[in-house]
Amino acid sequence: MIRATPLRTLARLALFLAALYVLYLVTANALLNSDWGRRQLERAANITLSWERAWTAFPGQLRVRQLQLSGTAAEHRIALEAETATLEASLAPLLGREVRLRRLDAEGIRHVSLDEYRLQGSGRLHLAGLHWDAGTLAVRKLRLSLDDGAVLKDDTRLVEGVTLEADLTLAPLALAEATGAVAGRAVSGTVTLAGRSDAYTVFNPYLASLGWLEVGGRGDLQGEVMIESGEIQPGSRLRLDSPQLSVGLDERHWLERGARYRIEGAGSVVAEMQERTRLKVDLDGIEMADVDASPASLPLLRGDGFRLDLTAPALRLQAPYDQDLEARHVRARLRWLDTDVGDIAALDRYLPAEVPLTLEGGVARLQGELTFDGERLSGGIDLSGEALALRLGEQPLRGRLGLHLPIAELDLERGRVDISGTRLDIDAAAPGETQPLTTELRLPTARFQSPLAWRALDDAPLLGGATPWSAEVELHGRVANLGVLDPLLAPLLTGRFGGGLALEGGGRLDGTLHLRDGQPLAGSQLAVRSEALGARFLGVQARGDGRAHLTLRPDDPYPQADVTLVFNEVDLTRLADGRRLFQAEQLSLTGTASAGPQPSRLPSLTVAWHDARLPDVAVLNNYLPEAVPLRLAAGWADSRGRIMLKDDRGRGSITLAGDEVRGRLLEKDFQGELDVTLALREIDPDRQRVDLSGSRLELTASSSRGEPLHTLVVLPRARLEGSFDWPGRQAPRRPLAGTLQLDGQLDRLGFLNAFLPDEHGLGVEGGGRLSLDLDLANGEVMPESQLRVQSDRLAVRFLHYEAFGDGSLVLETADPGAQLTLSLPRFGLRRQEGSDSLIDGRLLEIRSRAQHLDPSEGLEALSTRIDMPDVAIADLAAFNDYLPKDAGIAFLSGQATMATHLRLEGLGAEGSLTLHASDARLAFDEQILKGALALEARLSDGDLETLRFDVAGSELRMSDVRLENAAGDQTRGWWARLEVPEGEMRWVAPLALDARLDLAMRDSGLLVNLFLDAARERRWLRDRLTLGEVRGEVRVMLDDDTLRLEDLAVRGGRRLELLANVALRDAHLAGRALARVGPFRLGIELDGERRRWQLRNVRDWYASGRPASEMTLPERREWFELLDAEPE
Repeated sequence: MIRATPLRTLARLALFLAALYVLYLVTANALLNSDWGRRQLERAANITLSWERAWTAFPGQLRVRQLQLSGTAAEHRIALEAETATLEASLAPLLGREVRLRRLDAEGIRHVSLDEYRLQGSGRLHLAGLHWDAGTLAVRKLRLSLDDGAVLKDDTRLVEGVTLEADLTLAPLALAEATGAVAGRAVSGTVTLAGRSDAYTVFNPYLASLGWLEVGGRGDLQGEVMIESGEIQPGSRLRLDSPQLSVGLDERHWLERGARYRIEGAGSVVAEMQERTRLKVDLDGIEMADVDASPASLPLLRGDGFRLDLTAPALRLQAPYDQDLEARHVRARLRWLDTDVGDIAALDRYLPAEVPLTLEGGVARLQGELTFDGERLSGGIDLSGEALALRLGEQPLRGRLGLHLPIAELDLERGRVDISGTRLDIDAAAPGETQPLTTELRLPTARFQSPLAWRALDDAPLLGGATPWSAEVELHGRVANLGVLDPLLAPLLTGRFGGGLALEGGGRLDGTLHLRDGQPLAGSQLAVRSEALGARFLGVQARGDGRAHLTLRPDDPYPQADVTLVFNEVDLTRLADGRRLFQAEQLSLTGTASAGPQPSRLPSLTVAWHDARLPDVAVLNNYLPEAVPLRLAAGWADSRGRIMLKDDRGRGSITLAGDEVRGRLLEKDFQGELDVTLALREIDPDRQRVDLSGSRLELTASSSRGEPLHTLVVLPRARLEGSFDWPGRQAPRRPLAGTLQLDGQLDRLGFLNAFLPDEHGLGVEGGGRLSLDLDLANGEVMPESQLRVQSDRLAVRFLHYEAFGDGSLVLETADPGAQLTLSLPRFGLRRQEGSDSLIDGRLLEIRSRAQHLDPSEGLEALSTRIDMPDVAIADLAAFNDYLPKDAGIAFLSGQATMATHLRLEGLGAEGSLTLHASDARLAFDEQILKGALALEARLSDGDLETLRFDVAGSELRMSDVRLENAAGDQTRGWWARLEVPEGEMRWVAPLALDARLDLAMRDSGLLVNLFLDAARERRWLRDRLTLGEVRGEVRVMLDDDTLRLEDLAVRGGRRLELLANVALRDAHLAGRALARVGPFRLGIELDGERRRWQLRNVRDWYASGRPASEMTLPERREWFELLDAEPE
């Protein structure tokens, strides 16, 4: 036996190991490339493996080609694709289901994914120290290189065309419990990449917690990220450059009705990590637009650039889990560089509703900077433009605007706003004006606080009390339109006395305002000084050099606001028509109002003026009630006054005095001195009540005809309600009610005619003492009201007559109706058209009773009785106006007495007239009658519209008459009696009469003398025809200038018969007459002075003639028409 040597043993061992190694190579490589071997590996985990070729040179080492791995491990999806892969693993731990890879190198990696994240491209993977045990994974070193690859999340490409170098480690991680945030904390290392990416997908996951910022756009991405336990480490940096980036700003984070804006431009987004994360966005050539606006809308602004600089806490690999906590630690700075606002009207929505400035249009320059620090904003905005359309208050303007708005603090959580240092400059002109209006405001201090501040644009106004504002404001400057102060002054008069108090014009402002919980505090004040200050109040406008001061003083429970306005050299005009009321040396307004939401007392206002001159008193007609019988036409007057308004009521006094005032008082024109003192004891617009007790009016003037005129009226008591208008009151007029007592001396009583009916022709004129005691209710005069006039020059009109003298007038109301009593103990009577007195009387009484008295319509349903029992007629010739002119009948002389009694009912009338004259002398054609005359006229069925009366029953008697004809022959003791069985008279001048008369005469001489001339050759004929005691009848017709006797038939027993139809005009007698004496008949043709005799067939000849009513007489001709003026 050969003894083994160590060398041989060693050789055998080596041979055995080589056989084992060959066996391992053959078996292991065969298994790796067999389907059975792949199935055995896949069974070990929920993964799928595939490769084209795999081999192993020794145990624990493996190399494969076209490796594909996919599946799930601890509920995480994983996938890997590589061209070649080499790994070294420890085999012993595999027996305990533990994987330890010492090394893994993969070349040509095309795809790597973990859950929704994927890497695609061409790269290399180096893995060292991988340990898998019971679902826990750790990697000591992972190095990934990727060329021209892409990073995706699901189907979204985060980065494309990327070159990536990653050198990472993974701390032990239980994959079953590994959420995104936990998995992120296990990662450390460095990632370097470059490629194209979408800014939205890269950066917005880390901006979502802010709630107001996002970025967008696609560009070139470069970066280096250093990670330690999931935290991004200082020195990390990402940069994205793009020709079209966008930044989204969402105002709704601050404002409930805010807008969403997008800013677009070329630039870059840079994220850097130092102690805090810093995000910088630089955009050039920007446009900013409203995201929700229509596509056709213009951008809000364009400009050179936009800069955003944001810092935040350290970033994690996943989005922050506590967004509110993270947002409070974010700092952001936003800047707009040299931008143009295309239409500043888009910025008007940012002005508070109570700011009286409206941005209406135009292009403006804007530069702004905002710094966001948690829930606080700061920064500033500068806005300027040259040709902007603005509205300051109600005044449209066009011109320059400059606004510097520093925002020292805007704390959204605490509701604090500090804009101290704000400056506003406006240099703009109103339409049609060349002179610009300048507004300059400076706010050295402007601090506000409210929990609701900036959360809603429709906060309640500062003085409304609904929003708990607190404020400290100091302002100085000059304002072109003082209407901006209206919200502060309106409470003084709004809803009271027809309007509010509003300022106009421009002036300098200086003031301080202190607010606490929405309520102004004592110590707040505002001073205004202006050379052209204007104020609107009570329907008027004041303008002049003035000053205004508003002060809040302590009061319980709220401060009291005191307002003082003082004007020097002021003009006061009416707002309704622009007419000037007066010019005054000084006008002042002093008012108080509670500054609290629930006033403890009502506002008060006092208006006073002195040394005022009214250039045209006619403007006061607008303030006189229609029923006042005074109207001013022209002239100037001086005035002073004081009106106090409080508790919705007013009182005061006004005086007015002028020397050369023209107007119309009581229906008569005047010119002279007017002095008025108006006592306003109470004015209550709500109740339409006014108390003018103690007022006084005095007028010393002359009428349009030069007559002196003096009127003095005093109102001891004048309290009226209703029928009054007040500016701004929409309530309908209530019926007039109240009490009016008036005493005065009037030179014109014609105003009383408004209460007298036209149908009776009643009217009064003259002057005298007047007293009035009037009670009104519901627009009607109450019983026992009385108007009394006592005058020594009273004129009374009735029918077509006028009586004048010393007398009285009393108008008393009863239930129902009223009674008018007018009495003249001695009077003169004349026709209204005449100028001289006709007759004198000892008593005239007119009593009228009305069934109704309407203050606006006067007496209605009137019954009047006129009595003149004793009238003396000095000369009967005064009655010739009632006889036809030049008709051959006239009164020559004589005195008489007359009594007249008339009863007027509506338009009907009746009465009687008696006249007695003992020595009446009258002419009938060419005959003279002198003797006693008696007339008894019965008037019935009268019509006052036509003045027609039925005179049936009237009688005229003449006795003891001396009759004288043209030849001078006289007949003594002649008499005549005329009775009217029927007839109608129109009572005008001259009278119109158509009556049938029954007549009786002592003899026929009067008629015979009418038909025959006075020639001697006819004397024998007159003697034959003149017989005694004749009777007859005739129709008498009178009109303007003609006397007609129709169907005259006079008989003297059987011996004498006279028949005639004649007409007399202008002493021209025409017609036919028939005379019969016994058997002798004679016909006479009358034609002026010519007579033609008819001796045959006399009665037939007479019957063929025309009645007197149908006769045509020659027209009347004046003497100059008879001249021969024809030229030779």
